[in-house]
Amino acid sequence: MIYLELALTFLRIGLFSFGGGVAMIPMFLTEIEKHDWMTQSEFMNIVAVSEMTPGPIAINMATYVGSHVAGWPGAVVSTVALSTPSILVILALATLLTRLKSNPWKEAVIFGVKSAAMALIFYAGWLILSNTVHQSDSTVQTVKGMILVAICFLFRIYLPRVQPAFLIIASAIVGVFLF
Repeated sequence: MIYLELALTFLRIGLFSFGGGVAMIPMFLTEIEKHDWMTQSEFMNIVAVSEMTPGPIAINMATYVGSHVAGWPGAVVSTVALSTPSILVILALATLLTRLKSNPWKEAVIFGVKSAAMALIFYAGWLILSNTVHQSDSTVQTVKGMILVAICFLFRIYLPRVQPAFLIIASAIVGVFLF
């Protein structure tokens, strides 16, 4: 029964989430809390690990959640269920979009989907930030973390050629010494 529940949940997430893995975080969190599979704090730890692990973040999150809930079979079921809608939609859209090359309706739909995806990404960032602030032991630690986030953000804006991997490694080293 748990495998069917995992499959239906991750099919729903895969079918109704747009904008990539980070945009899926709010829906993941809603479903995980609804099923009482883990706490928000546990899920945010999975998000952090998924961001650092090679591969698509959404697939990593589904694999970790499935594994947490039902072992390696749960990981397989969750991963396949999350991927299936995307594969089917991409195949259908590829066929449709090649026929509608410069249709104004197509452009309007894509603009709407991009806007919704951006809102979900900002909301996911807010969830991660608020969870991190609530977990920190002190205000000083929170301020240090926010300064580190701001520095990384400024690096990406003003020095876009700096690789994200460098920022992650540098932040980890700074974190070891500051925290």
